[in-house]
Amino acid sequence: MPESRKNEVISFVKSGLKDLSVSRKTFKWGIPVPSNDKHIIYVWLDALTNYLSALNYPDTNNELFKKFWPASIHLIGKDILRFHAVYWPAFLLAAKIELPKKVYGHGWILSGEEKMSKSKGNILDPLKIIEEYGLDPLRYYLIKEVSFGNDGNISQDRLEDCINSDLANNYGNLCQRVTAFAMKNCDGKIPAKIDFQPDDLKILNKFQKNLDTIRSKINDQNINFYIDFIVNSLFEANKYFNDQEPWKKKDNLIRLNTIVYTTLEIVRKISFLLYPIIPETSLRALKIFDLSEKDIKLKTISNNEFIIKGNMINKIDILIKKIEKKDD
Repeated sequence: MPESRKNEVISFVKSGLKDLSVSRKTFKWGIPVPSNDKHIIYVWLDALTNYLSALNYPDTNNELFKKFWPASIHLIGKDILRFHAVYWPAFLLAAKIELPKKVYGHGWILSGEEKMSKSKGNILDPLKIIEEYGLDPLRYYLIKEVSFGNDGNISQDRLEDCINSDLANNYGNLCQRVTAFAMKNCDGKIPAKIDFQPDDLKILNKFQKNLDTIRSKINDQNINFYIDFIVNSLFEANKYFNDQEPWKKKDNLIRLNTIVYTTLEIVRKISFLLYPIIPETSLRALKIFDLSEKDIKLKTISNNEFIIKGNMINKIDILIKKIEKKDD
C-alpha cells in the first residue's frame, strides 16, 4: 500500500526478475563473505536481516520473535520500496520465514515543490521549525496537511494557519471556555447531576458509532480520515457549546450542568484521539480531569460518562498560543 506503490511493484515484477548478487567487490566496508574475503555482503541484505536479528532470530521460540514476527507492517520511504517489497520477501521465502503482513511506502516531505537536497540548498531544518513553533504543532500540521502515502511540503503560512485555526481557536479555545465556565458556574467541579437530552446524545454518540470505522481506517493507514474526524468533531463541539448557550440556563441547573458535562466529556474524547498526534498538548488538556497517559484507551471514546462526576476541575494554562502573522 498505497495503491500507487502496489502498482509500481507489480510493474517491476512483471518486467522480469533477474538474479541479484548478494555481495560486492567495489568497496571494503561492511561484512566480508565468510568463504571469500574479496567480497563484501551487499548492504541491503545485511540491513534487511536486522528486522529478524533484532528479535533474536534464529531462536524462533524467543519471546521477542514470537511477539513481533511476522511484522504487522513495514512502514518505509517510497525510495526503498523495491528492497522491502521484492528483495526482502525473496530472501524470506528462500529461508522459509513468514513474510511481513503489509508494506506501506510513504512519500517525501518537500521544500516547495522539490525534494530537499543539499546541492539545491533547499533543506528545511526541522529543529529550527520545532524551536519556533513547537513539536506538537509540526506533527499535527504534517499529519493533517499531507495525504499519507503521497509527497507533501512544508509551508510556513499554512503551518501558522493550521496552528491558529485548528489548535488555538478550535481545540485550545474549547478547553479554555468550558473549563472557565465550569469554574465559575459549577463550583469548579465536574457536574454531578445531569440529564442527557437528544442534542447531547447526538454529539456524544458520534464517537461510539464511528469507533469501528476509526479502527478500520487506522489499520489501513488512512490517517487523513482520522484527523478529519477529529477536526469535524472539534468544530461540532464548539458549535454545540455556542448553540446550547449554557450561560442562559442559570435558572435550570440540570440543563446547565448537562451541557457542561457533555462538553467536558467531548474534550476528554477528543484529547484521547489527539494523543498519538500531539501527545504533550493533549496530556496538558487532560490535566483538567487529572487524567494521565495510562488512562488513554481508544475504546473509552464510546463511554459517555467516563469523567468522574463531582471531581474537581483543574485550571490549565493556554494550550496553544496563537501565532502573530507577520506583515508582508
